[in-house]
Amino acid sequence: MTVHDLWKDLSKSEIAQRRQAGRDRWQRRWREGTGRAAQQRKQSYKEHQKAQAYLDDANHMQNPRAQRIRRESITVGTLLDRHLAAKADRAPKTVEADHHHAAGVRRQFGDRHASTIDTTEIEVWSQRGDIARSSRKKQLEIFRASIKRGIRDKLIDHDPTEGIVVPLGHKELPHWSSAELMAVIEAAANEREKALLAVLGLMGVRAGEARSLLVGDYSDGRLSVTTSGVDSDTTKTRAGRRTLPVPGFVVPLLERQVGDRPKSEWLFPSPRLAGQAIGKGYVSDTVTRAVARANKNREDPIERINVHGLRHTFAAMALSEAGADLLSVSRAMGHARPSITLDRYGHLAPAGLAPLMDKIDQLAVVQS
Repeated sequence: MTVHDLWKDLSKSEIAQRRQAGRDRWQRRWREGTGRAAQQRKQSYKEHQKAQAYLDDANHMQNPRAQRIRRESITVGTLLDRHLAAKADRAPKTVEADHHHAAGVRRQFGDRHASTIDTTEIEVWSQRGDIARSSRKKQLEIFRASIKRGIRDKLIDHDPTEGIVVPLGHKELPHWSSAELMAVIEAAANEREKALLAVLGLMGVRAGEARSLLVGDYSDGRLSVTTSGVDSDTTKTRAGRRTLPVPGFVVPLLERQVGDRPKSEWLFPSPRLAGQAIGKGYVSDTVTRAVARANKNREDPIERINVHGLRHTFAAMALSEAGADLLSVSRAMGHARPSITLDRYGHLAPAGLAPLMDKIDQLAVVQS
């Protein structure tokens, strides 16, 4: 049995035309019987069919040569397609992001046989300067995940992405100290804005999540975050759907906000448009107004940060002031993976083993 790439010597434009037309690319040729007189047969496949065809041949025939041909013919595009298909049940925004980052890999390596790509080639590609580091990191991650799936499924033999890292570098995200945050909250123009700032800064809730909260989402000192924004029925990731214990300072603010209103009403209703939640502009204006009021009698004015900076403030306070662990902060913020929290805020966590050993010592003293 032999396998042939019918597009092997074509130009990129010709390949694009054939792909758009849905033409077959791979042709398998074999003889029925032995000897030159045996009848030769041919069968062609589109890209998404060929991997399974090779797999069936190798499994049924137990033919090392068939296995070698199958491995040498798998393209990066096929590996990406298989990985994306296996992850298609994730949150819509996550799936959309996966396809976006996969497209960056596909542009460079999509038509290449995976067995022909070496580590240095991928490393050079991952260090290019035409896009942001975070995007290059995401592209490398989905490339690596596709490769590892191919290895697990025995479609390819090795991982050429192993050992390659795209360093993000440390960029300090604007945030306030706990004292500055409390000064801004206390200076809020009214009870609604004070409760809103407290939910954003003291609980790490995203602005879109806060805008979509209903009265019924607050109950017995706990706040349920179930949607990522007004008019949306899904969170950014599964981890975004979370129930948060409400800090004692925030409880009376929310209870006054809830009052005796029906559970189906918005927790933060628009002051101008009946039956609607506050808009994005209202949240931003709330921060601006509160900072201006807080700075009236301050010798060291508080710097204005954007709305998302309140979420960074929560992370900074939790890690650097409250000494919280990264996993707890990650869950509170609704991050899909603790590694996201580590990448963005790991430098704020207590350094060294001394804080840990101090806590262990406190436990030992109490129990002794």
